[in-house]
Amino acid sequence: MYLLEEEIARHYFGQESKLFHLFLERSKATIEQRLIIDKQVAYISKPLPSLLLQQKLKHALKFVANYQMKKQTHYVELHHPESCAELIIYENKLSLTSEGSLEAETLFFEVLRKIDPCFFAVNLEGYRFGWLNPIKQVKLL
Repeated sequence: MYLLEEEIARHYFGQESKLFHLFLERSKATIEQRLIIDKQVAYISKPLPSLLLQQKLKHALKFVANYQMKKQTHYVELHHPESCAELIIYENKLSLTSEGSLEAETLFFEVLRKIDPCFFAVNLEGYRFGWLNPIKQVKLL
């Protein structure tokens, strides 16, 4: 997941597949191509507010029985239904892996949506992508 600049998020609302293809190209690029694409990704995204993310996640998930936090890694395990998810905070992206039902990853998504509406999730293996919190377009009359 990447935190995109608000102007980029507004511009690409409804054209999310273009953003997805940028990340897909990046994953298949040669070293030289990747350097160029990395600059493009850096231009459209903004650094993550790591401290704020840590605080909000810790506060929101402290009541979940099987929640663990170690440095930049947050882990949740649920038993009914079976579900677990791990979120790692990097400087410019979040990495989320999960198993089982969607409940554990949804706990993370709910916290992130409240922090900023411009989080864009990309699943390259599953060809899935989208906003955690859909951007509302302003209609000008």
